[in-house]
Amino acid sequence: MQDAPTCKNDELIKFTLSLILASLSVNLMLVTDRTILGLHSLDSMNASSLGGNFNATISFIFTSVAQIATVFVGQYNGVKEYDKTARAPWQMIYLGFASFLFFIPMAVFCDQFNIFPKYLEEEGLAYTRILLSFAGFHVISVALSSFFIGRKQSHIVIFTFLVGNLVNVVLYYLLVFGVEGLFDPMGAEGAAIATVSVEMIFNIIFATVFFSKNNRLKFKTLDYKFRPDLFVDCLRIGFPVSLGKFLNLLGWFCIMTCFINASKDIATLESFIMGIWMAFIFFADGTSRALSALSANLIGERQLGVIQNLLKKFLKANSVLCVIYSIPLVFFPEMMIYFLDKAEGEITHLIPDIHFTLVSLFIILLADSVFYLYCGVLTSGGDTKFPTYLETATLWGLVVIPVAVMYWTNSLTSIRPAYVMIPITGIINCGVIYVRYNKLQWYRQLVGNRASN
Repeated sequence: MQDAPTCKNDELIKFTLSLILASLSVNLMLVTDRTILGLHSLDSMNASSLGGNFNATISFIFTSVAQIATVFVGQYNGVKEYDKTARAPWQMIYLGFASFLFFIPMAVFCDQFNIFPKYLEEEGLAYTRILLSFAGFHVISVALSSFFIGRKQSHIVIFTFLVGNLVNVVLYYLLVFGVEGLFDPMGAEGAAIATVSVEMIFNIIFATVFFSKNNRLKFKTLDYKFRPDLFVDCLRIGFPVSLGKFLNLLGWFCIMTCFINASKDIATLESFIMGIWMAFIFFADGTSRALSALSANLIGERQLGVIQNLLKKFLKANSVLCVIYSIPLVFFPEMMIYFLDKAEGEITHLIPDIHFTLVSLFIILLADSVFYLYCGVLTSGGDTKFPTYLETATLWGLVVIPVAVMYWTNSLTSIRPAYVMIPITGIINCGVIYVRYNKLQWYRQLVGNRASN
C-alpha cells in the first residue's frame, strides 16, 4: 500500500512541472510584450499596461468561470467516467460564444468611458478596442484547455503556448516596430493585433486535438449537447470566483489608473514592476493550477493525505524559489534597472523608488505563492467564495481606497505608500486562508455529496 502513493506522486510531480512550464510560457509572452513595447516607447508600454489591465478586468468575468470546467473534468476523470469529461468544457465554449454579445458593444463604446490621460489616449483606446473585440476567443481557449488540464494532459497546453510564444515574438516585433518599405511602426495597436492573432492560434491547436479521433471515441468530445443543469453548476461554482476576481482586478485597475494619471514617473514604475511580477509569478500560478486539478482527481479517490503531502511539498518548493527570487530583486536591482535605462535614458531620480519597490515585490511574491496554493486546494473542493472575497476585501480596504484618497487629494506623489500596504495584505491573506484550509470544509462537503449520490 505504501508504494502506490509514491508512484502516483512521481506522476503528479511530472504533471505539476509541465503546468509550471505552461504558466511560464504564458507569462513569458506577457513579459515579452511589455519589453518590446518598452523598448519602442514607454508611453506605448504604459498605454498597453492600463489598456491590458482594463481588458483583463472585464474578460475575467468570463474566463474565471470557464476555468471551473477544469474541476469538473478532473472529478469525472478521477472516478473514470471518461464519457462525461467533455461536457463541462462544451458548456463553457457556449459561454465563450455568448460573451461576444458583451465584449463587442464594450469595444464599440469604449471611448465613452475613456480612462487614459491625454498623452496616452490615442494608443490606449486603439489597443483596448482591438483586445475587447476578440476577447471571446480567449474564453473559448480557456474552456478547451480545461479538458486537457483536468485530465493531466498539460503537455498539449505547453506545446500550444510554446508555439504561441514563438509566433508572438515575431509578430510583436514586426508590428510594433514596423517593416521598412512595407508598413510603418504600429506601437500599441500592433501589439494588440499580435495578441489576438496568437489567441486564434491557441484555439486552432486546442480544437484540433480536442476533436481528434481518440478523443471523439473515448471522451465523447462531439457530445456538444447544451446541458442547462451543468451550465448552471459551472456558473454557480465559478461565478463567485468570477465576481471576486473581477472586484480584485478592478481594484488593481483603479490603482493603475491612479498611478498613470498621477505622474508619468509613477506610471512607468508601476508598469515596470508589474512586468517583473508577471515574469516571476509563473511558478506560483502553475503550482496552484496544478494542485487544483490534482486535488480534484484525488478528492474523487478520497486521498486527503496525498493532497496534504503535495501541498507541503509545493510550499517548500515555493519557499526555495522565493529565496532565488531575492537574488536579483534584493541584491542586484541594477539588473532590473538596466531595462528602464536602455528604454528611456536618464532615470537617476527613480533609482531609490525602484530599490524600495523591488524589495517590497519580493515579499509580495512570497505571500502570493503561499496564498495561491491554498486557494488551489480550496477551489478543487468547490470552496471558491471565501478566498476570492478575502483577497478582494483586504485589497480594497488596505490599498485601493487609501491610494484613491491620496490621488483625489493630490498627495499621491510617490509609489512607496502602496508598496508598503500591498505586502501587508498578502501576509493577512495567508494567515486567514490557512485557518480556512485547516477546517477541511472544502474536502468533507464534496466527499459527503458524492457519498449521498
